Amino acid sequence: MSERERSGLDGERRRAGAARPRVGVVGAGPAGLAAALALTRAGCAVALLDARPLPAPGAPLPEEGRTVALLQPSIELLDRLGIWRELAAESAPLRALRLVSLPRDGAEPEADVTFEAAEIGLPEFGRNVRIGRLRALLLDALREAGAELVDDAAVEDVVRERDRLLIVHGRGTLRADLVVAADGRRSPVRRALRITASERPTGRVAIGTSFTHTRPHGNVSIELHRPGGAFTMVPLPGDRSSLVWVEPEAEAKRLLGLTDAGFRAELERRVRPWLGEVGEIDRRDGYPLVGSLADRLVAPRAALLGEAAHALSPVGAQGLNTSLRDVAVLAERVERARDRGIPPWSAEVLLAYERARLADIRARFAVTEGLAAAVASDLAPVRLARTLGLRLLGALPALKQQVMRGLMRPMALPLPLPLP
Repeated sequence: MSERERSGLDGERRRAGAARPRVGVVGAGPAGLAAALALTRAGCAVALLDARPLPAPGAPLPEEGRTVALLQPSIELLDRLGIWRELAAESAPLRALRLVSLPRDGAEPEADVTFEAAEIGLPEFGRNVRIGRLRALLLDALREAGAELVDDAAVEDVVRERDRLLIVHGRGTLRADLVVAADGRRSPVRRALRITASERPTGRVAIGTSFTHTRPHGNVSIELHRPGGAFTMVPLPGDRSSLVWVEPEAEAKRLLGLTDAGFRAELERRVRPWLGEVGEIDRRDGYPLVGSLADRLVAPRAALLGEAAHALSPVGAQGLNTSLRDVAVLAERVERARDRGIPPWSAEVLLAYERARLADIRARFAVTEGLAAAVASDLAPVRLARTLGLRLLGALPALKQQVMRGLMRPMALPLPLPLP
């Protein structure tokens, strides 16, 4: 490197350390809101853009019946961001996870294994919270932190200028030193950056709701592995649980089209052996399950996170937890770069983020997609393998503990995964 180049780099580093980097975060889902707040806390001047309208200060967010099981690493991030204490008061602890393999006829379980957090020295795996409440608290904290909010601003293009990126959106333009795409599986920002992603339609739909029941859940999440897809009941405060019910598209359409009484009857038939009679049922919604994996996580002056980078099966509660791990790593890399006087948008910083996340993301994608397919299959060899696998976990405490710890920390498979 010449003396002039070295001098120019040193000057850029000093300017990066002195000025607040301008970051445009696109997407106001939980991952985008958390990223915007974490980067604000890391000393960046953040503008959050979203294609949808955002509520005025003090106004409630649209009703969101879905919940999410947040594992301990996600809770630690939200605690650092200053919103966990209030959210915790409205959540339920997840002290155990029970996996049950069922045949199609609903007879006796073929395998039944319970994973307890105490087995790996934890009081709980995490907490189950309402997604709408999580978004509301993140949005309030972001406003208090002074971030710029731009709503009704669908991104149309991202244009590369000499020393910045220009986000072209429905209400104008925004220049940023760094752009963070958190705008979902069909990310317009990812497309504008020319980053490709593979999609794997599953032909299945997840029905999400919550319901009251007569038998206490005991803070145990129950995941039934049955032909068609998983049926997961996750504790909420009191005698209420949230539900993720996966079925093939045609069956899910039938269930969603039932009257309230008809849906209650179908739900209670499946729930009764585990949680007793069903009482009040929340609004039900259906979400097509499509696996997605981006080929890269970064481009010059840009990074992907959340579902813009990966969309995972709901099996094992890995979706939002993986997204929040993206947020934590990106914010850490940006903060560390600022402390060292390095521009947070530099290739060094962005490639470090990609290296830190890509193996974990690909491993979780492979594991959750494979497990979801195995859970939904009614083929005798697959069902047998699923049953024997659960029985093996139940018989080998060391293996059980290894699987439980894998939920909590970055994951990597022994061999590199090829791009799909």
